[in-house]
Amino acid sequence: MEIRGLADARFAEAVARARAMDPGEKLLEGPRLFARAVRLMADGIRHECPDLDDAAVLALLTERLQRLRQLEQS
Repeated sequence: MEIRGLADARFAEAVARARAMDPGEKLLEGPRLFARAVRLMADGIRHECPDLDDAAVLALLTERLQRLRQLEQS
């Protein structure tokens, strides 16, 4: 199967899972997705800057999130 077909199938599965969730699960999914995004961003920062300690990674991640918030508000 080609990449596009795999991506479409994966998306269809995600939609089906979301539709099957009860409202309480859906409410909890937002914070879970945000936490996952933060972990992925931190991993990316560690990959870009392997010499940073955890505090510096958190500081850079916070700076980037603030920058994103500013972009969304403009």
